[in-house]
Amino acid sequence: MKRLGIYYATACYKDASGRYYTSNGLGRYLQEMNRLFPFEVVLAAPVTGHPLPHLGYPLPAARVRVYELAYFETFRGAVKVRGQLTRRLHAFLDMHSVDVLWLRYPGAYAPVLWRECLRYGVPCFFEIVGDPVTLLKNSPARSPLVRRLQVMVAEWHEKEMQRIAHRTPCIAISQSLMEKFGEGRVHQIAVSTLTQEDFFFREDTSLTQPVRVLFVGALRHEKSVDTLIEAVRLLQQEGTAVHMDIVGDGDQRAYLERVASQSLQAYTYCFHGFQTDPAAIHRFYVQADIFVLCSVSEGLGRVVLEAMARGVPVVATAVGGIPDLVRHEETGLLVPPRDPVALATSIRRLMQDGALRRKLIAGGYAVAQEHTAAHFLQQVVAFVWENLGVDLTDCGETARCG
Repeated sequence: MKRLGIYYATACYKDASGRYYTSNGLGRYLQEMNRLFPFEVVLAAPVTGHPLPHLGYPLPAARVRVYELAYFETFRGAVKVRGQLTRRLHAFLDMHSVDVLWLRYPGAYAPVLWRECLRYGVPCFFEIVGDPVTLLKNSPARSPLVRRLQVMVAEWHEKEMQRIAHRTPCIAISQSLMEKFGEGRVHQIAVSTLTQEDFFFREDTSLTQPVRVLFVGALRHEKSVDTLIEAVRLLQQEGTAVHMDIVGDGDQRAYLERVASQSLQAYTYCFHGFQTDPAAIHRFYVQADIFVLCSVSEGLGRVVLEAMARGVPVVATAVGGIPDLVRHEETGLLVPPRDPVALATSIRRLMQDGALRRKLIAGGYAVAQEHTAAHFLQQVVAFVWENLGVDLTDCGETARCG
């Protein structure tokens, strides 16, 4: 039986009984791997003994083992545990024999494991999921000097990743990332966590008032949720009946709640916080009439796929990998970032144009059906065979596949 090593730098919570829980996205990947393929997984992950709301998805008990790392969830946190973390990463291949190793950029000290793979002759590949340089350039900083230092560090890591991409097979989750890190060398495979249980079929929305506008995601600066709040204010100012639902949490939540209370009509908005129950998240999508993602930086925008799978027409900004999924006036509407007038105009257009809504809903369904977790993982396994010569579906002579 083949063994896949994974270092995602995504944290796990370990309860008193020794059971592990992780993020919804990583948990779904591992669950689908178990369902689709016979290989084992060794997951190198930061581990905490404190229960956290966003680490509630149980890891499969079968064919998944965890190689525990010092706990961190941010770049600053990784720097604080740098010594412990790098020592454990150096020791990973001594502790676990794997047939191939899956690394991620950006990921704290992932090049440490990459160099160990070169030393041991272990095949490995990188999945490129984000653009830290663009993110930092669009993020607030205490001072121009702090911002410049942050950008310089990110640019150094970016150049390192570009050098790695010359020597190591890589996949990127969007066309923009593929082009940035080496078109022709880096392969594009769009990431998704969708399963068939996520689909909810309908032909139309916005048939009753108020029209419900939904955002799902982290409440951080790069998501630009204040742009959505201002767009809703403009709609309400002209007499449009619209309700805004915000699902998620983050360091901007208090600020955004204050802005909403000062800008919007009472009882026309709600901050629902971080949701761990998949059924609750599903209900938010099903109850929504229009989905908005107004980020200034985005690797791909998986929440766009989640909305499309539930038949929610999408308005999103034309940044990062979003245009890979949202083709203007075919599968959604695209607007410039930080433009509340354009955003309000597109929301109003969807509210008023039923034919366009239905066209975008149908187009969105087609995109979502092409981007399931199963399809993503099947593409990754095929990529590993074609570029690294490792057949992860081969059980071996003595193993038994069911």
